[in-house]
Amino acid sequence: MNLISKKDLLAITGISYGQLYRWKRERLIPEEWFIKQSAYTGQETFFPREQILSRIQSILDMKDKYSLEELARMLSPQNTATSIKWDDLYEIEEIDTELINELKNLTGSEECSFMGVIFIAAISMSAGKLGLNNNRCADIVSRSIPALRKLKGDNIVCSIIDTGNEYHTVFTQGSAQVLFDEDVEVIEQLSLSEIADRIKLKYKGRLAL
Repeated sequence: MNLISKKDLLAITGISYGQLYRWKRERLIPEEWFIKQSAYTGQETFFPREQILSRIQSILDMKDKYSLEELARMLSPQNTATSIKWDDLYEIEEIDTELINELKNLTGSEECSFMGVIFIAAISMSAGKLGLNNNRCADIVSRSIPALRKLKGDNIVCSIIDTGNEYHTVFTQGSAQVLFDEDVEVIEQLSLSEIADRIKLKYKGRLAL
């Protein structure tokens, strides 16, 4: 996991020590993101880099529009609808409409879980970079959703790996780190929690989020 120190975080974002810990108390930043590690100066606090930078930017962008209590409810993984109708996914600009059609036909269901929707958005946004057409995206999603359903809470990262024959996904949560042998190439890492923040804030009021 790519980490950033508390000192660097405060310098990059321009927020104060007091703001950071107030947002922690207000549940805007998950407690598990505060990772204690030994350093040459003693014990220091680190954070998952992409997730914390994205979360703080979201808070800064929205804090004048919503109260901290409202933001905490919006960003909480426990405050998200358990499922979303497939037809509502056409509202999400980050998902290719043809991919939605592929998945609707493939699953035969009427609804998808919220984290499933976030994963679909992540794959759809990365398709061009990974050289994937909608058929291959749908295949990856259908094979990965059962594993994703087993994860609860925040700070979920998806690693897409190339085994030489096809792409596979590996999900990690919290500060867990997974190391692969030299024959496995990690071609992309997707912070689902970061994308979830963006989707929830962008489509609040338009979808059941």
